[in-house]
Amino acid sequence: MTSNPPCYVVDPDFHDGYIRGVSWNDDTMVVVIVGDSGKRYTVTFEGVVWVEAHSPIGMMLYALSDVDSGTAPLRRYDFINWYYDEPDEIESKAYLRIMAHGFSFAEAEQ
Repeated sequence: MTSNPPCYVVDPDFHDGYIRGVSWNDDTMVVVIVGDSGKRYTVTFEGVVWVEAHSPIGMMLYALSDVDSGTAPLRRYDFINWYYDEPDEIESKAYLRIMAHGFSFAEAEQ
């Protein structure tokens, strides 16, 4: 385990945003986010080696975190569920975790 704390990455508009799409092809995963402002974003993960997910479509986001995986050059990316601290809420069960070499982030065309 690493002693490095997670850091939140990408646009603050993700806070209160929603995951609206997830696609995975070979070692690339694309996640579509609609931010709190209504803007659409794509987060593209390259060199994906594993994914853990449960009902990520529609998940309300607190943030996207980036954590040192302890296995360089891989990084662990967690889409933090807004309801993570409310385990009795059905919405709290959704998650998306990705181990990849890196990611890029862009505002999507409307």
